Amino acid sequence: MKRPGRAAAELCGAVIGAGFASGREVASFFARFGAWSWLGAAAAVAVLGGLCRRLMEHPGEGGMPLHWRGCWLEYLWRGMFVSLLMATGGAMMAGGGEIAALMLPLHGARCIGLMGTLALAWLLAGRENAGLAAVSKGLIACLLAVVLAGLFLPVRETASLRPAGSGWASLARGLCYGGFNAALAAPVISLTGAELTRKEQLRCAGWFTLLMAVLLACGNAVLLRHAALQEAQLPFVMLLSAWGKAGYCLGGAALYLAALTTLVACLRGLKLLLPRHMGAAAVGVALLSLSGLEGMVGVAYPVLGGGCFLLLAAAQVQIGTKT
Repeated sequence: MKRPGRAAAELCGAVIGAGFASGREVASFFARFGAWSWLGAAAAVAVLGGLCRRLMEHPGEGGMPLHWRGCWLEYLWRGMFVSLLMATGGAMMAGGGEIAALMLPLHGARCIGLMGTLALAWLLAGRENAGLAAVSKGLIACLLAVVLAGLFLPVRETASLRPAGSGWASLARGLCYGGFNAALAAPVISLTGAELTRKEQLRCAGWFTLLMAVLLACGNAVLLRHAALQEAQLPFVMLLSAWGKAGYCLGGAALYLAALTTLVACLRGLKLLLPRHMGAAAVGVALLSLSGLEGMVGVAYPVLGGGCFLLLAAAQVQIGTKT
């Protein structure tokens, strides 16, 4: 049970970025649809869990079918996934810098946060580094504390927000969320699956699906209960302001750990796709971080994430026809 549980925690860390930990993603993709949000959340968890199990059983090369080697599909795959990982890594690195600027009363805190986050992620990106599992478990614990607090804190503001769309719109957003994040984590999932036995793969996929379902369900329930926070930039951080400095620190810790673990996953994926050019990839991530968190996420999610998800789906279909 230890190996699958550790692996599942690391996969959660890969998927849960700063957007999820802040509550902004949960509000944008799910809670804004009101009661229909549960349909989208269920679809997201189903896609994440299903693709996780599938990629573990058929890892290929970072999720790419082995028979794509040497043809144009391999170059398309590497180009798209490298772009997604670098853009997301840059966004998470930028997030680490912004969080440091908010939390540390130091001159140059943003620069310290940027470079410190990249350095720490580089150290944790080693395949056999047990520190990543501990950091990921810390992230899950922080997020559970945040969402459980939200379920019991009194509602300070009321809002009569009308659901922004239909059940079909919620379903589509949930499928997009699950697909984009599965594509982002695909290289790491395939690496993890290759190191586990078949029974361990099933347990890992099960634990990963359960953890994501619990976190997403609790986060969605919190924002449905505190509807006024759905329009906030950092809903969960604002929610915890009722706890004063302790709540502020808890929210900041969850945000930072989420950015860090996702950056680690991006570096691991880049190491798989660009084994001889990791130094250049790290420099590229650092340069992209200068564009800021919001700018990079705005590009990586709808364009690169969607393209990589379509490639991943096509790859799994082809693998299925050959097995």
